[in-house]
Amino acid sequence: MTKDNTIRAFEMQDTLRRHFEPLAAMLKSLEGSLAMQQLARDLTRQQEIMRAALGPLEDLRRAALLIPESMAGNDLQRISEIAAETEKRYLLPEISEVTKLVREFENIGAAKEIARYQAHASEIERAMESMRAPWLDMADKLSSVGGFVGLQDIGHALRTMPAFETQLTDVLRVDLGDWRTEIAWPAEIFVDPLARASFYVEQGLNPALTSFPASAFEQSTVIAGIKETSPPLVQVYNFEPEVEEDEEEAAFERTNTAHDRLQRFETQIRRFIDKQMMAVFGENWIKHQVPGEMRNTWLDKRQKARDNGESEFPLIAYADFTDYLPIIVRKDNWQKVFKPTFRRASSVQESFRRLYPIRICTMHARLITLDDELYLYVETKRLLAAIGVVS
Repeated sequence: MTKDNTIRAFEMQDTLRRHFEPLAAMLKSLEGSLAMQQLARDLTRQQEIMRAALGPLEDLRRAALLIPESMAGNDLQRISEIAAETEKRYLLPEISEVTKLVREFENIGAAKEIARYQAHASEIERAMESMRAPWLDMADKLSSVGGFVGLQDIGHALRTMPAFETQLTDVLRVDLGDWRTEIAWPAEIFVDPLARASFYVEQGLNPALTSFPASAFEQSTVIAGIKETSPPLVQVYNFEPEVEEDEEEAAFERTNTAHDRLQRFETQIRRFIDKQMMAVFGENWIKHQVPGEMRNTWLDKRQKARDNGESEFPLIAYADFTDYLPIIVRKDNWQKVFKPTFRRASSVQESFRRLYPIRICTMHARLITLDDELYLYVETKRLLAAIGVVS
C-alpha cells in the first residue's frame, strides 16, 4: 500500500470510528446486560438497543469493506460479529408455512393487528409470500407478524386514502404516534441513535414496525408501497449543490440516500409554495407574506452565493427546512392558499415534525435508523401526494 493510501485508510478508519461510536456504545450496553442476565424488565431495553442498531449495522458492514482487515479495529470487528449473530435469529418462512403462521397470529394476536389483517388478509399473505429476505424473528414470531401486518396496513392506507383526510391521519397516528403537540426537541436524539429510538417510542411509534433486518425492512416497505422512487429534483429550486460521492461517502449509503430523498422532496415543496403563493399574492409574495427575519436570512444566503460566483435561484430556494411550516400555517396564508391542500393545520404540522429529526441527522451525516426511514418514506410520500407529485 502506498503512503497516500495508508494515510487515506487511517483517515477513513478515524471517520468510521466517529460515526459508529454511538453504535458501539449501544452494542456494548447490550452485551453487558445480556452477560449479567438481568431481569425481564431489562429485556425491553435490550430489544430497543437491537432495534435501533439493525439499520446502522448494515452501514457498518458496507463501511468495513473499505478498510484493510488489519486496520479494522476491535470495535468495528465486534459490531460486525454481533450483526452476523443477530441475523441468525431471523428466518424466511416457506410459502407453505405462511398460511399456518397467519392462522397462529389470528389466534393469539392483539385485537388491533387482527382487525387490520382481516381488512385485507389476502393482500397481506401475498406480501409475505413475496418476501425474499429473512424477516421472521424466531424468538418473537408474533411481534414480527404484527409488524409486517402493520407496514402493509400503512401502505394500503397511503395508496387508498386521500393524503390529509381525517381517516388517513388517524390510521398513521395508531403506529407513528400523535405529534400534534409542540415538541421540545432533546439535543441527544440528533447524535445518539438509541436516544432517538426511545424518543420515537415515547412519541407513539410501534417498535414492531422496524424490528427487522435492514434488507427485510426495505423489501417489506417496497412491497407495501411505502418506499418508492425518490421524486424528481427541481433544479431551479435546489440551492444545495449535489456532492460527488467518494469511497468514504459510499460507506454511508443509507444516510446519503435519505439526504438525497429529502433534498428532492424539498425542491418540490419549495416549488409548490412558490407557485401557490404567487397565484394568490403575486410575484412579490415573499415581501409581504413571510416574516422579515426569515426573508432577510434568505437574502443574505443569496448574496453570499452571488459573492462566490454561484448561480442565482428563486429566493425561496434559500429557505431552510424549518421555514416551510411557518409559511404554510400562517393564518392568512393558510386560509387563502394552503387549507384546501392540507385540510387541517395540525395534520401538516405533524408531518413536518416527524421529518425534522431525520433532516437534522442527514444534514450532519449521522447514522440513519430504520425508524428514521419509516417516518421519511411515509411522510414524504404523503406530502408529495397532497401537492400532486407522483414519485
